[in-house]
Amino acid sequence: MQVAELIEKELILIGATAIEDKLQEGVPNCIQTLSRAGIKIWVLTGDKIETAINIAYACNLLNNEMKQFIISSETDAIREVEERGDQTEIARFMKEEVKKQLKQFLDEAPQYFCSPSGPKLALVIDGKCLMYALEPSLRIMLLTLSLNCSSVVCCRVSPLQKAQVTSLVKKGARKITLSIGDGANDVSMIQAAHIGIGISGLEGMQAVMASDFAIAQFRFLEDLLLVHGRWSYIRLCKVVMYFFYKNLAFTLTQFWFTFGTGFSGQRFYDDWFQSLYNVIFTALPVVIVGLFDQDISSSLSKKYPELYKEGVRNMFFNRRIVAIWACFAVYQSLVFFYFVSLSSSTSRDSDGKMFGLWDVSTMAFTCVVVTVNLRLLMMCNSITRWHYISVGGSIIVWFVFIFVYSGIMTRFDRNDNMFWVIYVLMSTSYFYVTLLLVPVAALLGDFLYLGVQRWFFPYDYQIVQESHKDDADSINAPDSQETKEHLTPDEARSNAISQLPKEVSKHSGFAFDSPGYESFFATQFGKYVPPKAWDVARRASMKSKSKPK
Repeated sequence: MQVAELIEKELILIGATAIEDKLQEGVPNCIQTLSRAGIKIWVLTGDKIETAINIAYACNLLNNEMKQFIISSETDAIREVEERGDQTEIARFMKEEVKKQLKQFLDEAPQYFCSPSGPKLALVIDGKCLMYALEPSLRIMLLTLSLNCSSVVCCRVSPLQKAQVTSLVKKGARKITLSIGDGANDVSMIQAAHIGIGISGLEGMQAVMASDFAIAQFRFLEDLLLVHGRWSYIRLCKVVMYFFYKNLAFTLTQFWFTFGTGFSGQRFYDDWFQSLYNVIFTALPVVIVGLFDQDISSSLSKKYPELYKEGVRNMFFNRRIVAIWACFAVYQSLVFFYFVSLSSSTSRDSDGKMFGLWDVSTMAFTCVVVTVNLRLLMMCNSITRWHYISVGGSIIVWFVFIFVYSGIMTRFDRNDNMFWVIYVLMSTSYFYVTLLLVPVAALLGDFLYLGVQRWFFPYDYQIVQESHKDDADSINAPDSQETKEHLTPDEARSNAISQLPKEVSKHSGFAFDSPGYESFFATQFGKYVPPKAWDVARRASMKSKSKPK
């Protein structure tokens, strides 16, 4: 300040420039929606405490009904110590003050939790006090108090402190953290979090380059988390569980076979069956589920942000879900092996011979491929033509393969175990009856479980599905009636304008300099374009000019 007083004297102010730092459109509504989704939002800013609090009010992070715990270095006691100039005394005094306030607020917080109608809590702390609160002796108290608060605002913080606060929650509380920023001072915070998101704004591209995802505006975070993030979580859970299920069901059929062979090491399936099971016969359908499966539409996902809490509670990937899938895989493997092997012992081929090992294994593998592909359709919330193509195509590819594989034998084959097997099987009624009954018997338990679960123990998204099952545009209409009540006035006006009936052009799309040609070409395509007065006049004038003199 003394240097500034010496330099800034007798200057002529020519002009000033600055970047307008204001909230983007839709930020308050986005933060409010994310809060309803169970996401705790912390603000780490370099602004002074008054500005930070005003921004928090504008973002709906703070309100007058909240109990605010403010830890600030702008107090009379701290100013009095700072005026003495003793840095050691200042550091010791501020640390004691921060410790005393943290302990006071921790003792005061439980009384608000005990009351059913108690206010929500909010913590506001500035950079100087945060520097001491992040020390090893106080960081546990800071973390405990912060986790009990609905909103946390840290102001006057440096880029390093932003990263330290993020790491404190990430490692100390073992929570999944997401950092979002738009400037170079947010890079360290973005890199410290599990997920970093950069906003491509007016402050450069440093945050975008250091982030995992880049968005243009803050309000797009709502779609990124509540729509695409939630869809991705559900898809990933289904893909992982389906891989576990189909491999367990396939492998256990060989395990049951070893009991009949005295653990001699005799293989049940042909080597090519085992090699191509995951690579070709069951590979594509699960990819389609991972790409296209949707439980509810994007508009409903934003209308009911509470559905996001199902992922926070890890309801689709836990020990209970794994145990359920494992139980059905064990049951289906028993059906595959014993149903096929026992029924084949009383059946004969067209020559009156009993079926051999490779006949039984081929029949069992056919049932496995058909069943696990049909089971995938049962786990889908939305089925498109790609689901049908992938499932049907996988089954067809299996039959094409076995037709070729068992119909051709070369001198390089080690044996002729599989030669003509499928043709012998398909020449009997046993093949078709077994192919019909085994998948039905194997999937009966899954069908009953899914029905009972949906009727008596539904997930939240299933309740939303039932509530909106009669909505004609509930899946593919992002501007449906459900979202209109959440739009800002500008968004509502834009939405209303977009819904107005569009004027249909009377032009055919042909652009010629000569008038009247568009009417001629339009009639060739079955369109009627009425002639215009100026066209007639110009056509007449052109005729008069073209007459020979």
